[in-house]
Amino acid sequence: MRRQFLIRLSAVIFAAFIMTAGLVYFQFSSHLKERAEQMMQTRLSDMLDLLTHVEKAVGFLARVNDASTTDRAQGLAEILQLNPSVLHDQEALQGICNRLGAEQLAITDEHGIVEAAVPNSLVGQNLQEEDNSIPIITLSEKGKEVVTTGDVGASHSMQFANVRRQDRPGRVRIGFRTRLEQQATADNTPVKMVLGSKGTIVVFRRGVLLTRERTAFSETDLLALKPGQVEEKEADGESYYVYAVDRGGYRLVGVLPAREIYGASLHTVQVMMASNLVLFLMMFGVVSWLLQRVVIQGISQVNEALLEITEGDLERKVEVDTSPEFVRLSNGINFMVDSLRSVGEERQSHVQRDLELARTIQSTALPNKFPPFPNVQQFDLVATCMQANEVGGDFYDFAMPDEKHLHFLVADVDASGIAAALFMMRAMSIIRTLTRAGGSLEYIVSEANRELCQGNQTGIHMSLLYASLDISTGRMEYVNAGHMHSLHSNRNGEYEPLTTRADYVLGNRSDMPFHTEEIQLAPGDRIFLYTEGVLNATNTHNIPFSEVRLREVLRGELPTVSDVLQMVKSSLRQYLEGGRMGKDVTMLALEYRGEPSHEMEMEFVAGDVKAAEADVGAHMEEVFAAPADISDMQESLRKVAGALPDGTPLRMIFRCTEQRSELHVIYPAPPFNPLEHTEKLPLDEATYDFNEHQENTITLCKNLS
Repeated sequence: MRRQFLIRLSAVIFAAFIMTAGLVYFQFSSHLKERAEQMMQTRLSDMLDLLTHVEKAVGFLARVNDASTTDRAQGLAEILQLNPSVLHDQEALQGICNRLGAEQLAITDEHGIVEAAVPNSLVGQNLQEEDNSIPIITLSEKGKEVVTTGDVGASHSMQFANVRRQDRPGRVRIGFRTRLEQQATADNTPVKMVLGSKGTIVVFRRGVLLTRERTAFSETDLLALKPGQVEEKEADGESYYVYAVDRGGYRLVGVLPAREIYGASLHTVQVMMASNLVLFLMMFGVVSWLLQRVVIQGISQVNEALLEITEGDLERKVEVDTSPEFVRLSNGINFMVDSLRSVGEERQSHVQRDLELARTIQSTALPNKFPPFPNVQQFDLVATCMQANEVGGDFYDFAMPDEKHLHFLVADVDASGIAAALFMMRAMSIIRTLTRAGGSLEYIVSEANRELCQGNQTGIHMSLLYASLDISTGRMEYVNAGHMHSLHSNRNGEYEPLTTRADYVLGNRSDMPFHTEEIQLAPGDRIFLYTEGVLNATNTHNIPFSEVRLREVLRGELPTVSDVLQMVKSSLRQYLEGGRMGKDVTMLALEYRGEPSHEMEMEFVAGDVKAAEADVGAHMEEVFAAPADISDMQESLRKVAGALPDGTPLRMIFRCTEQRSELHVIYPAPPFNPLEHTEKLPLDEATYDFNEHQENTITLCKNLS
């Protein structure tokens, strides 16, 4: 069948070629000058339209490129407004420059002095000085974006976009390396334009010759032609038809040898045309019938079935019986699809079981019992991890290596799937081992980084914030390895980013140094750590959750850190509403409560303080205060009350921990400071205050030995 089909197809193609050649010959031989004029008019007009469209396309691309460049510069200005610390982080600036595809960027103050730049050598330059080698651009008073281009080499230019800074006065400039438009135009200039088989089209632009094809006529002769009129001219003993068209600065001249118009005998051409035309029609009908009946119909049915199969419909059957060959092909495809479906189902089952097992192992590796240390009252901690896929790379962990310190961390692996899960399990195991072995935070993180870099051929890395809290004093030390998502709130409930310098991420370079920072937490302070998945969760409109929305959620008055996590999770679910979690969501919330304290409040009158002294002594004995400290606090209370008139109503608020006792004596107006009427008290602190509520307050503090 194949041989017969090829023989028939070859015969049809040959006959069509002969008939087409005869028809073209007849068309070029008839009507002589009239036909030549029509041909050249059409060809030159089309060529002019093409040149005009190319110029418009180049202009349009330039405007689109300017708009894209300005948008990227505006995006950098918004990044500075949201994260001003980027201005002082050269690595972050270089990363932003790379992601934007820029050659250089510069951020200036209101005087045009470069504050930060890529490359760093631009820092300190004044972009408003006219002798600067970098193109000078001054923003308009209305603050519109400006785009310009300046040469930086023989074949390249630098395109700059300048926008105003949003965080403070100044501007942001981004430069992109571009190919010179003149070179691009020259490269696209036609080298040779033909007209017919021997003719030529010569192109001028504003009197300058663009094409390199030579003709029998000089440039002066061609420029002197009258446009829109066919002329017959002689050159080198041969006759030519020439025709010129002018439009939009272009002049196109068609030069066509007259011998192409002439042919053999008109009668012979007519006979050849008639006979070949009849033969063409007959062979065309035969070829069409054969192709349709023997090949096209069967191929079309097979292609339709294969398209449905490749789209996932493995139940589709191929049933083409137009020839024995198609029957065998259909049976082979059906057998292959059945085998593929069977293997796919078995493979999917194995993969699903493996993923479920991996998810179970990963979830059990994370501590999930809260509160984690029920007998420890100095803090409250809760954490959660919601994976976007079957397995993920985010994790949290915490431990108490001794009775006075709590270690906790949140990590974000920059990968997904099985690879991220394996990296996460390895990282968690390494950090737990190092934590149990002891050592400084810098040592633990550095050693973890060194071990993670060993054998890390995949290039996966991980951000980490590792902290250690002294539960008795509230002093928290931490190491930030590229983790930018951490918040701190004091008693007023306002969350602010945790002041930190982000070191390098773990898993890339084993020799990177890490630094320990610290913060003093007061009772009631909270720490909220989270991963990038919280901010990247997008709704159905593809709008991310963002840090601004997260801090709005956290601003509410929530009694416990467990309520904090529940509120954030609820807000995320409500925001998604059919959207997606692009990455894993991991959160850890910690509230520092401080040492347990004994508190007492009672009322008495000046002149009768024995009961108050006894209660103070009893509460201080409960925290094992020294007898001398108890005596000092009782004596101070007695002297302060003794300096007031007898019968003055007094209210006492007393708090006491193992480290400090604090006593407040409150009584009504008129203002009177008894500390001015007593000798120095045996205390660490004694203060007086008269507030807007017309109340006097004496505060007595004693640090316990």
